[in-house]
Amino acid sequence: MAHLETFYFLDEINLSASVGKNAVNHKDDVLVVQALLKYALEPLHYFRNDKFSEPTGTMDRNTMRLIEKFQVFARRKLKKSVSVDGRLDRAVGTKSFGRDGRWSIQLLNGEALTAYLIFYKGEENYIEDICRRFPQVKTAIGEIPVGTLNLSLESSRVGVGTLNLGLE
Repeated sequence: MAHLETFYFLDEINLSASVGKNAVNHKDDVLVVQALLKYALEPLHYFRNDKFSEPTGTMDRNTMRLIEKFQVFARRKLKKSVSVDGRLDRAVGTKSFGRDGRWSIQLLNGEALTAYLIFYKGEENYIEDICRRFPQVKTAIGEIPVGTLNLSLESSRVGVGTLNLGLE
């Protein structure tokens, strides 16, 4: 199952297994990749003539072609080592290979964040906005955290104390 994972202090969507050519292609992983591709790349001029599949979780030619085209785009844009193999692997750690290597799934998350900031400008973060636009993504990645719990223990005369819970 695709899931949220923190890289460089930022929550990103990560995969449970590879997606694309010669990949495992679990339905939930394919679904989130299709949603990320559509969300992040559809507004870009470079992808204006491309057909984007709806996020269904079924691997198709459009999705495979877009993964590879995205990798070419990322390599040119970043001028760094990006593997152009038509496959997105689960990010493990922060570097995929060499000093400058980056996981393509992390680069796709970065493009989704950029699209959110430039084109969508919602009140949520980019992951919540993707889930709002494509509700099936929320199911695929599980529940999205809504905040943090600040816990404090107040002392009292009797017993140990009380625990006040609040969601921020």
